Amino acid sequence: MDHLTHYRLFEGLDQAALDDIAAYARLLDVQRDVVLLEEDTPAARLYAIQKGWIRLYKIAVDGRQSVIRLSGPTDVVGISAVLPDARYTLSAQTISVCRLMVWQSDDLQDLMRRYPALQRNSLQLLAEYRDTLQQQLLELATEHVEQRLAHTLIRLADHHGLPADDPEHVTLPLMQRDLADLIGVSHYTVSRLLHLWQQQGLVQAQRGRVVIIDRQRLMTLADTAPD
Repeated sequence: MDHLTHYRLFEGLDQAALDDIAAYARLLDVQRDVVLLEEDTPAARLYAIQKGWIRLYKIAVDGRQSVIRLSGPTDVVGISAVLPDARYTLSAQTISVCRLMVWQSDDLQDLMRRYPALQRNSLQLLAEYRDTLQQQLLELATEHVEQRLAHTLIRLADHHGLPADDPEHVTLPLMQRDLADLIGVSHYTVSRLLHLWQQQGLVQAQRGRVVIIDRQRLMTLADTAPD
């Protein structure tokens, strides 16, 4: 599968190795709002997203969900499955129709013994997820809502953005409520800010997507505390 080259998890592997790894995967089409894995259960499967979006979250003692990450195409979900006898640290639920590649944990253990690059990439991804979470926690503790939303849009656009009609623009195929969950505010707050930024020419807020029009001004907003 040539498309495996788009995933960080499989970087540095030659075509023969990628073909071998792909042979262990099965394709899975999943509807919206399906829980794929639950926190603190055995990490039995790893998912690679070909199409669609998944929210990863933790559940508080009072039952509320705290969204930790939004994952889209070329991301993997359930990375704990690469570790022997591991348990998932997050729950995951689809927020759109998804097409996924799925590997069983036992197969991954065997593949990592045969391809050391796969193990190195797995550890690198785990470290990057930790660093990203620490950055999000820092933003949550120190930044205003406007800055948090701007930083989040920039990160998602840089990693998952799709070309818009104008080559300078980037589209994020996400609902506003998903962005609200990620930065820990109400849907109304995100809707109000996006409407304001649309009037200022920074974004276009459309049904089911946000188009980044002026990344540079958005970056300036992210790095500047409001008066």
